Amino acid sequence: MVPRRGQALYFAALPDPEIANLTARLTWDQSRRNGLSREPRQHDLYHATIYPIDIASRSREEAIFAAMQAASTIHLPSFELIFDRVATFGNGNNRQYVLWCRQGNIGLKILRQELATAMQSLGFDSDVPDNFAPHMTLFYCRRALPEVMLEKPIVWTVKTFTLVNSFQGEGEHGHVWHWSLF
Repeated sequence: MVPRRGQALYFAALPDPEIANLTARLTWDQSRRNGLSREPRQHDLYHATIYPIDIASRSREEAIFAAMQAASTIHLPSFELIFDRVATFGNGNNRQYVLWCRQGNIGLKILRQELATAMQSLGFDSDVPDNFAPHMTLFYCRRALPEVMLEKPIVWTVKTFTLVNSFQGEGEHGHVWHWSLF
């Protein structure tokens, strides 16, 4: 099966409903402070991407099967994910305005490395950059916005990770499967 245009498959950490609600309020607030009129995303679209999976050179079904095999080998403890600031990532006309943290979030980085190793053992190349900066996208914009420290960091305990099938630009994510951390 050929993927739909803009389709992506990736592992992600999903915030609990309380954190998603807080993130939506922050989206609204930061948008207004920067003179924009961005609406919060649907709560089920907020996520921190852990590891993207190549579906360009393989069938979606093959990639999903490999991802499920790889994820089933992960045995890691739950961990806190901390975002203490908002900032712009990228350049051009489609920049991401994100929650992130300059230091830390080692738990997410370890999970990412474990997934990369497991996917490589199944024959998937890892074209994932080493300079991984865990983040959660609030909205997209055309210009760089100032980095702002949050008065109170957004923190949640990641107890599961999820395989997400995303149709980019359509505001549609399918959660293929969830795996628990111990």
